[in-house]
Amino acid sequence: MEFDQKEETPFILPEKKQTNKKTLAVYIATGVISISSLIFGYASYQATYFKDAEIKKLKSDLEEANTKLLRIDSLENQVKELETSLAKKTATKVEPKKEKKPLAKKVVPAKKAAKKTKIQAGKAQEKKPLKK
Repeated sequence: MEFDQKEETPFILPEKKQTNKKTLAVYIATGVISISSLIFGYASYQATYFKDAEIKKLKSDLEEANTKLLRIDSLENQVKELETSLAKKTATKVEPKKEKKPLAKKVVPAKKAAKKTKIQAGKAQEKKPLKK
């Protein structure tokens, strides 16, 4: 029995096919598409990341502005309260106070009153400087 040499070879090596230009173009196109899709995906990820960061920053700015507005509102309310209290105080000061009834004067006997007026008149004359 004779064996063929072909049968004795344990490994069968496929013959090299010539690469077709169409398949090569398809491989290149799919590579370009996959690379461009990766770049686009990364760029969109970065855009959403920065967009999210921008949104967070804007939210924090909005919260700070709201707290400032609340503080301004409370200060405005305090100013209004102070203005009303000042207006009340000035209104109470402007109102005339109730006049007290004059106390009844003690009646001095006529002789004593006459003596007092004479004494006071004499003192007033003494105080006047003499003219030269």
